[in-house]
Amino acid sequence: MLQIAARFSELGAWLQESGPAGLFHASPKVHEILGAEPGELKVLRDCWTFLHADDRAQAEQAQALCESQARAYSLELRLARADATERWVRLQVSPLLDAAGQPRGSEGAFRDISAVKITEAVLQESEMRFRSLIEGVDKVSVQGYDSQRRVIFWNKASENLYGYSTAEAIGRQLEDLIIPPAMRELVIQGTRQWLESGVVSVPSEELVLRHKNGSDVPVFSSHAMQRSRSGEAFLYCVDVDLSERVQAEATRAKLESQLREAQKLEAMGTMAGGIAHDFNNVLGAILANISLASELLGEEHPAMRHMRLISRGGERARSMVRKMLAFSRRQPHSLELLELGGQVAEGLALLRASLPKGVGLQLDVLDGDLRVQADASELQQVLLNLCSNAWQALPAKGGHIHVGLRRAQLPADRPELEMPAGAYAELFVRDDGCGIDALTQARIFEPFFTTKPIDQGTGLGLAVVHGIVRSHHGAIAIDSVVGKGSCFYVYLPIAEGQALAALPPEPAAAQAKSPEAPRAKPAPQGQRLIYVDDDEVMRLTVEGLLLRAGYRVGLCSGAEEALALLVATGQDVAALISDYHMPDRDGLSLANAVLQQYPGLPVLLSSGYISEQLHEQALSLGVSCLIKKENLLEELLPSIHALLGETPG
Repeated sequence: MLQIAARFSELGAWLQESGPAGLFHASPKVHEILGAEPGELKVLRDCWTFLHADDRAQAEQAQALCESQARAYSLELRLARADATERWVRLQVSPLLDAAGQPRGSEGAFRDISAVKITEAVLQESEMRFRSLIEGVDKVSVQGYDSQRRVIFWNKASENLYGYSTAEAIGRQLEDLIIPPAMRELVIQGTRQWLESGVVSVPSEELVLRHKNGSDVPVFSSHAMQRSRSGEAFLYCVDVDLSERVQAEATRAKLESQLREAQKLEAMGTMAGGIAHDFNNVLGAILANISLASELLGEEHPAMRHMRLISRGGERARSMVRKMLAFSRRQPHSLELLELGGQVAEGLALLRASLPKGVGLQLDVLDGDLRVQADASELQQVLLNLCSNAWQALPAKGGHIHVGLRRAQLPADRPELEMPAGAYAELFVRDDGCGIDALTQARIFEPFFTTKPIDQGTGLGLAVVHGIVRSHHGAIAIDSVVGKGSCFYVYLPIAEGQALAALPPEPAAAQAKSPEAPRAKPAPQGQRLIYVDDDEVMRLTVEGLLLRAGYRVGLCSGAEEALALLVATGQDVAALISDYHMPDRDGLSLANAVLQQYPGLPVLLSSGYISEQLHEQALSLGVSCLIKKENLLEELLPSIHALLGETPG
């Protein structure tokens, strides 16, 4: 029966008597576990040879202490294997004592624990994967609590979400950490009910919990209860950070509230871009005809005073076109390095002449050497609009406007400016007028919002200012008290360490020579030119300019007519001038067709809006010159003289 029991046992038992001649007995199971042949194990030391080389010394040392000091021991040892598999045995040994209590040998047993080790490794790997998952998800906070709501688990995401480190959180109660005061009693009662029922009945929901600094933390919270083998209950909370979603929803709500006004703004921009071409044609015709009429009348004529007033009105209309194009986002910036103090001083000098009676304009502060990358004309527009807004807020009897420029250090706690902390140029315009209430301040930069009566304001002035400032990577803020006045602050990034230097001219005004030089020798006036424009008034106006300069002019209303005239006149044409925007074929298409047939012919294009793309396309085709439509009066004749090598008389 003992042999049967030994055969079916998982233990491989052995006995080793003391002394060199001591007997060694090992059951067949010992041979099976160690992988030894029957009868191969003569002494206990033979068993050590089947152990992993790194574990043998540990077994020999423990056995020596057992034999000399009667110490029992238990070891987990690896077996030596020829293949890559790993086998483990547990060795348990007790000393054998004689009647005097002295060691007379030892007895022990081997047990194969390879399966146990594999299970332990799997469990350990599973736990590591679980911990890695829980710690690696940065937006999922996991906390564990015992039956007294004391923290027993606090992952890295919980540290980031709630501000408490693991060391700070472990051992503290849930309600003292992240539960707002209004929710504490509800949480305490709820956990008691869960413990009594053994079921977490609260559904997953969105909650607003509390950060260490007292701020709100919106989360989607789920709960689960687990019990240990001893029956102790643990509550686990899984919280998903909703801060980004809440912020996105707030932003979306804000955008939706402004959608209607934004659509109006888009419509206004589309309209401004659409009418710019026609308006520029009319404006160019007006200014050109004023110039022609003025020469005929002479300076002493009584009508010259009125002609000058008309010309001044035309220039104001030209400025309006530029503003409309800037507002519609179709006119690019002409950025250059500017000394801001000089720009402010120049702007104030222009403003003083147009101030209403009783309004005082004072320069409070003007820090020197504040340089920014900006569009000079747009900065002047910002200053003009802010000062106009200021004097319109003054009472009828008048008041004071204070303008200043200084270096300012923005702190990091100005999130409303959406700008990083650091040094900026601060331009301020302060008035002692009626002030602005909080509701109006919240909407003051919205397009088409105005508090002025009908026909006295469009609500575009401050919206344009806001757009210009933001396009210069700056910010604008307002400080106002009803009845005490307002102050607008404009912050622009300082261009530190850059030296003032003249930048190259805008692409729109640059002249691009054709690959083949159009004319090498000076040509006498009286040459034939072709002018192409679908606007009759513009054609007749330009014809008058060119005839007065001594040229012969062929007028065409479209590209096809111009190509036909070129074929008819042949080499008699000295240059072709064309508008870019035409209904049948645009100016680039016409230029391409002309230059393919007459590669040496100078071609000039005019347009109300000259983009970088248009300039590059014209340059690649070989167009000789691009002229802004509103500058046609000033630039057309000088450009023709330059291209034809003429010296104006």
